Amino acid sequence: MRKEVLVAIILGVGLGLAVAFGIWRANLALAPKLGALQTEAPLASPEPDNFSELVITQPENNLVVTKDTTLIKGAATPRATVVVTTGIDEYILEADADGSFEKEIELKVGLNEIKVISFDDSGSESQKRLVVVYTTELGETE
Repeated sequence: MRKEVLVAIILGVGLGLAVAFGIWRANLALAPKLGALQTEAPLASPEPDNFSELVITQPENNLVVTKDTTLIKGAATPRATVVVTTGIDEYILEADADGSFEKEIELKVGLNEIKVISFDDSGSESQKRLVVVYTTELGETE
């Protein structure tokens, strides 16, 4: 009976070590793959943004105006095609040699969501959204 208990203990320890070793090897094999995925993603994303930088300098986001037009001004990649869409119309422009662009656009009464998209020669795209509110109520005195 002593032999049977000793054999059972040895087999149990051996089986436990085999399972623990298998789990350790599986974790070791997966660890470099997870680390490689985490380091590759940040390296890949900044590169396209550098080539298709789009900055809107005017108007400010969430601006309230009392005129039915506003000037969209900004900078993009030099000679990029810039598309400005509003709830009323769509405007297609080309950025200057220094990348600047501007366009007077019409606004509807109320909330106007303006979307500005820039396409450069390499096909890179960058976009910004802003909101301008046109009201006829401000400035009136009773």
